[in-house]
Amino acid sequence: MESEKNIASKTVVRCYDLLDASISGGVEDFTDGKYFGNSNLSYEKAQENQAEWLLDKIGCKKGSVILDVGCGNGRLLKAAKSRGANAIGITISEPQVNRAKVKGLDARLMDYRLIPEDWDNYFDGIIANGSLEHFVQVKDALSGRQDQIYKEMFRIFYRILKSGGRLVTTAIHFNQNVNSKEIIKGSEAFKRGTSNFHFSKVLLDDFGGWYPAQGQLENNAKGFFTLKESEDGTEDYQITSEYWLAEMRKQILINPKVWFSLLGKLMRYPKAMINMTDNLLFSQSWMWQFRPQDNGETPTKLFRDVWIKDDKTLSHHD
Repeated sequence: MESEKNIASKTVVRCYDLLDASISGGVEDFTDGKYFGNSNLSYEKAQENQAEWLLDKIGCKKGSVILDVGCGNGRLLKAAKSRGANAIGITISEPQVNRAKVKGLDARLMDYRLIPEDWDNYFDGIIANGSLEHFVQVKDALSGRQDQIYKEMFRIFYRILKSGGRLVTTAIHFNQNVNSKEIIKGSEAFKRGTSNFHFSKVLLDDFGGWYPAQGQLENNAKGFFTLKESEDGTEDYQITSEYWLAEMRKQILINPKVWFSLLGKLMRYPKAMINMTDNLLFSQSWMWQFRPQDNGETPTKLFRDVWIKDDKTLSHHD
């Protein structure tokens, strides 16, 4: 049931490899935590809250069969396993798979687009926590393929979910107009600190991906899933990302393990590592997208969405 082929963006795979350096500094999760309005809550507790909330929303319990798409280093898998669930995770990062397996978790090296047919109607719930932001790339947006890719995603998730199954997604969305014809030029084409510079850094140069517009996912889910509930988690993502910034700055100063990890990444990916370091520590493009600007709005918004499988038989599901 495991595919050896990986068709993911090289930029996305590389970014996960680079971000592994943060693990030696105590930062293992890269998605938003859930703070419930308490910014003084610890990063670790917020990450635990997020995992438990996601599992609650898909009804994860003893005997449930769940899929974590983009499982990272396995926090959700571990939490699901503690509930007595059968949890499978897929990721495009081989180091993440290896790290999860060491913890006794079931992680597979697999692109979601290559999920096999023998997983059809197999899962009670699916979670895509911060992964679908990478499913569309800038070149896809440039060619107008966003809707096609999102529809394919929902079709695949529909296929592998049991009747009445639930899907939960957390995804960054654009909160302003962004032109793919500009972003494809790369950050060096723009003045530092401008919106096009920051979005180019995040979406093209360093992380790889493209964000949906608000309402775009719901439109492409029609016939496959009904949106049951949605909440804005932008503030939570801002708190989380600012924690990353402060913690990594501290660890770089005091932790030899971080020094050696960063040096190893620099030797393997010199230009990419310099760019990522600039992104996270100096230009802070990743953090910028969650910070309120002069107009009081954030450049992006993070939405946590809960979807229910539409069990009506429609011809285009075949």
